[in-house]
Amino acid sequence: MIKDNEKSELKKIIQKGFDIELISFELDIPLEEIQKIKQELDEETTNIKEYSNEEKASKKDEKTQLKMQQLRERYNRLYFINNQKNTILSKELSEEEVEIINSSITAIQHILEEMKDTSRYERRKKVKVIFEEINKVQNYQLTVEQAEQLNDLLNAKELQGLKCYILDEVDAKIDRYRESMIKKWAEAIDIAQSKTEDIEELKILERKTTKLERSSSISVGAIRNKIYNKITRIKQNSILEKIKNDIPENISTIINDLVNGTIDVEKANGIIKEEAKRRIESRPKTKFSITKEQEEKQILIQIEMAIREKADRFHITNPELTVVKLQELSGESIEQAIKTVVDNLISVKEFEKAKSICNEFTGKGKERQTVKGMRDLKLRIRNAEIGNVILKGINMQGTDEDERKYFELIEKGIKMGNVNLKSISLGNTRDGTRNITLADIWTDENEKSENIR
Repeated sequence: MIKDNEKSELKKIIQKGFDIELISFELDIPLEEIQKIKQELDEETTNIKEYSNEEKASKKDEKTQLKMQQLRERYNRLYFINNQKNTILSKELSEEEVEIINSSITAIQHILEEMKDTSRYERRKKVKVIFEEINKVQNYQLTVEQAEQLNDLLNAKELQGLKCYILDEVDAKIDRYRESMIKKWAEAIDIAQSKTEDIEELKILERKTTKLERSSSISVGAIRNKIYNKITRIKQNSILEKIKNDIPENISTIINDLVNGTIDVEKANGIIKEEAKRRIESRPKTKFSITKEQEEKQILIQIEMAIREKADRFHITNPELTVVKLQELSGESIEQAIKTVVDNLISVKEFEKAKSICNEFTGKGKERQTVKGMRDLKLRIRNAEIGNVILKGINMQGTDEDERKYFELIEKGIKMGNVNLKSISLGNTRDGTRNITLADIWTDENEKSENIR
């Protein structure tokens, strides 16, 4: 009988590729024994490979499952934060800190009062105390009012022209403190504008920035532009919200008839003309008043916007007929009508219907751009469909195995479709200031770089 140590040596010889009959002959061991050892060796090798494959598969499953969790965590982190880029984070002052700042302001006011009608020498002595009070507040985040007060105090005439000789640094030092306080004031205005949506408050802050123009150490223009753009955005949003939500009953009827395919276009045009006339007559006439034709155009925009963005209220039942009637009513291109209908269908996640309407009208236009337009629209539908799949995965409450399979489905779809991650929208952040894309939350940096082209 072959001993264990001898069997081990024989297995090594067999592994090196020597013929088993030759081994039997050279070592004078029955061929049957050598065959048994080879069989054992083959079984051991198979078991090792199977274990290795199972281990690799297990690790892959764990990694895939982790990726789904990372997608969810990154999405939630983006969804719930405010998008305050380039805005200084504010810190609420304690009552004690407010008292310190206000005390310094009061102290400087008293010192400046004492400096009135005194000699330059006397003013120079007292200015050192002002420097001490300014230093007390340097590390605090001031309010707009506090910063403005300190800036006005540092520009008092009592602090002008204190230099006595060529190398005297007192005026330069005052200028440095002025620059420091101007920066504090700019920061305070920036923080204040980030916290309000009130147009009148923003206008007041915008006017205050004009006092900062003399400083070259800060980007005052950037702050003013930020405020101006915010005011513009709020006004535009207000107009859009009014257009979207302030839909009178007669216009609502037209929209319902459009989405149901029962509209009488001639009758609808008459209603639009009457509504435009009513709106113009109900408003005071100014140099900014719009014409009747412009008002009619706004009503048509309101109709299209309602179909695009209020699909839950105005649900299209016959997409092809709605396209035809909408184009007839608006007088715009057939492409624009198709886009409006497709947006409605995407909103209610009827992606197959949206694709079908694109196929229906592809090539029907006389111009080549219609074919290209439909191709672009199909890509938009596909991206919306992928975004919907990903959001389902993020919101799913399944098992670990479900999440693993779901991520594999997403990953495979992205690779097969050669998808640009930035083109996949996952909706806006909760505060509505930013659109979240798949590129923002994708976990694999290598695959991100491969897919973002």
